[in-house]
Amino acid sequence: MHPRKRQRKNASTMKLVGKLLARFRTEAGMTQVDLALAAGVQEDTIASIEQGRRSLVPDLAETIDDLLDTKGALSTAVDNMPEYDLIPLWAEHYLTMEHEALALSWYDNQVIPGLLRTKAYAEAVFSNKIPVYSPEEIETQTTTRLQRPKPSAAAT
Repeated sequence: MHPRKRQRKNASTMKLVGKLLARFRTEAGMTQVDLALAAGVQEDTIASIEQGRRSLVPDLAETIDDLLDTKGALSTAVDNMPEYDLIPLWAEHYLTMEHEALALSWYDNQVIPGLLRTKAYAEAVFSNKIPVYSPEEIETQTTTRLQRPKPSAAAT
């Protein structure tokens, strides 16, 4: 499914589920830290869900339902969220890129593909390698990397 363009910053149902989670948590006398530890997730995860920035996923909803004794209220809410609201607004751009990347059969979200790297980028990559390269090894690796042939137009 290709996500629709949205004008709103956050989806209202994600906010509603987040408010429900916050209400159930406080009624149970738990802090975000307490709930995060009990559910086996990071405190930031609970905070993001409560603020409507992150979707509550079904398996976590079930876990939290059990922990807070909500009789399945959160799982029911998650199961009935419109598809439109299952994807946070900030992720739509990445999903669009992912759809394109799948068509190209590659995806690099954290790095520049090897054949497009500049000398400065290659040096930075080799400088951060563990175990650490010596300055001579960094220079050798960078030079070797930059000498690789570029693909021809027929090969791409």
